[in-house]
Amino acid sequence: MAQNPTPTQQLSTTVKILREKCAWTQALTHESLRTYLIEESYEVLDAISEQNPELLKEELGDLYFQVLLHAQIAAEREQFDIEDVSQTLNEKLLRRNRHVFDDQGQVRDEITTDVDEIIRLWDAAKQAERAGKPKVRKNAGLPAGLPSLTLAQKLLDRHTRAGSDKAEGHQVSEVTRQKITDEQSLAAALLEVSARAEELGLDAESVLRATLSKQYEAEFDATISPKSPSKR
Repeated sequence: MAQNPTPTQQLSTTVKILREKCAWTQALTHESLRTYLIEESYEVLDAISEQNPELLKEELGDLYFQVLLHAQIAAEREQFDIEDVSQTLNEKLLRRNRHVFDDQGQVRDEITTDVDEIIRLWDAAKQAERAGKPKVRKNAGLPAGLPSLTLAQKLLDRHTRAGSDKAEGHQVSEVTRQKITDEQSLAAALLEVSARAEELGLDAESVLRATLSKQYEAEFDATISPKSPSKR
């Protein structure tokens, strides 16, 4: 007796049918979906902020729809499908979390709780993955579409952990350390900088992007495609 399809299987079938039967969905591409991926991600963040489980469930579904669409488009091109995405992610999690899983993917008898050691093992696994790969890493492996403030913080973290000379020029001064001591004072300082940028007629986002591009050779990419159809 055949088993009933799971909700996940039903959803995958629905997405496939939409790609076959719906003219609007048929027209979607990886490129035109970019703006929706960003929008849905921020809507998930809003749902988390509201601490509303029902809303979060719905918004996670909308975000998951984006993943399924990208996987379906790739499947139509005979590149990969959602099962390949799941397999690749599972293999990566097993490989990078060596403090939990051994080389055979089995859970270790003893698991360290030392966060520094966990990060060290994670970084070592990532370095091993890159060994022998000729691909040049841009932005220290960070997405080019990140907002400049987020990219700046992550770039500084990665360059600092790698002992890069570039990060040494951006050490926190004692004055700043005394002025910014918690989330509230950080928010006040950021708002003050934003207000000053407005007074000077400068766009803070663009200024920081230009600095990152110059000092860290960071590359940026548009997160919204001009070819994106209007959201339904």
